[in-house]
Amino acid sequence: MSNDQLDNYYAGVRAAEREAREARVGAAYARAPRLQSLDEERARLFIDLGKRAITPEQSKRRLAEIFSEEKELLASLGLPEDALELRVRCKTCKDTGYVGANNRPCACRLLLREQLRGADGINARETFANFSTDLFPTAEQKKRTVNAKRICEQFAASLPNPERPSILLFGMPGLGKSFLGNAIAYDALSRGIDAERVTAYAFVQTILHDIREQTQRTARYQSVPLLVLDDLGSEPVVPNVSFEWLFAVINERTLAGLATVCSTNLTLAQLQQRYDDRFMSRLCDKNTTQVLHLTGDNLRTAK
Repeated sequence: MSNDQLDNYYAGVRAAEREAREARVGAAYARAPRLQSLDEERARLFIDLGKRAITPEQSKRRLAEIFSEEKELLASLGLPEDALELRVRCKTCKDTGYVGANNRPCACRLLLREQLRGADGINARETFANFSTDLFPTAEQKKRTVNAKRICEQFAASLPNPERPSILLFGMPGLGKSFLGNAIAYDALSRGIDAERVTAYAFVQTILHDIREQTQRTARYQSVPLLVLDDLGSEPVVPNVSFEWLFAVINERTLAGLATVCSTNLTLAQLQQRYDDRFMSRLCDKNTTQVLHLTGDNLRTAK
């Protein structure tokens, strides 16, 4: 979903709530006409205050009395205190989708965007909260994976400026690497930190699309506060494209201190064979990267 579509969604939410409020207010006024009288008196108070016909102290005292009587009337009708007010789904952004002076995307907007992306997005299933220790067939595998989870949680909590900006998760398929990568990304979105999760295969496909169509979609991979690059080593080898762009993005992000999480089913030796020394030096630099090796049985097939 594009930014314009998201903006339209939030505009629709606000319009629907204005309509719902009008219906609630009309129904409440019909049942207790005194509520409408109180609302009209409140409006006159603000006018009188602006004209200095009353003092701020008088206005404050009468507003408190109006609120108290209104609250009692609503309770007598079995209605909540906010029955006459506009209600919002997100108290942080007031259903605008943006927060702060710079109009940063709100966490609710980031999460909605990923939800609407479907299978291509950061999902709400693979999260730290949903991490289960019941799946592990051995105590050693459980210990190693729980330790990796702890490190990933610490990394997520330190975003957008972790001490070391990168994590490399490697090990055989089915050990929870993608789960942890998604969990970090979901945690970031939940705190209003933008994130992108993409497979290495889709990464290269995006580059090829940019080359063919002269677009700039790849630019997001270089600038997003958190990039989760999944399944490194599965990308097609396109001469002068695949490795060069992977290195360029990882290198630029590292130099800029932007958080990057890479996962791969390859061993370090296999990565060394696939990529050059320059790429591996940046990918596994102990000064900038935490390297986490997951071992054990495939959790997708373990009973």
